[in-house]
Amino acid sequence: MNLNATIFGQAISFVLFVWFCMRYIWPPIILAIETRQKKIEDTLLSSKKIEQEYLVTQNKINQMIKDSENKASFILNKANQQKLLIIEEARNIAIQETKKIFLDSKLEIDMQVEHARQKLKNEIIDLSILMAEKIIKTNVQEDKNQLFINNVVTSLSEIKKSM
Repeated sequence: MNLNATIFGQAISFVLFVWFCMRYIWPPIILAIETRQKKIEDTLLSSKKIEQEYLVTQNKINQMIKDSENKASFILNKANQQKLLIIEEARNIAIQETKKIFLDSKLEIDMQVEHARQKLKNEIIDLSILMAEKIIKTNVQEDKNQLFINNVVTSLSEIKKSM
């Protein structure tokens, strides 16, 4: 009998203990567990959201880098084309300047040659007249051909003046 009463007492004590735990101890523990689970779920959702934002941002950054590289290569190509145009333009200007200098030099040389020819021609005429005068004076008698000599000298002088 004692055994039954002890079991019955223990059962009542256990039921009271379980009721007390369910009433006062169990709800705060469950609340703490649920709160903790909610925080963990929120943190996991937040980390997944942040990870997705990170991936989106990473893709945007990669796209921006590609765009920047494309723009940089476009700018470099354009600069190279402009460089080639400038070089070609400078080359054309240099060729034109060379032709101009060549033509100016040729014109100056032609003028100097013409001037030298004219000077030489004048000198030849002067020498020819001088020689003709000397030859005539030495070979012709003064009395007989004085009129002829004067005509020749005058005509040679006129030829000299006309040139």
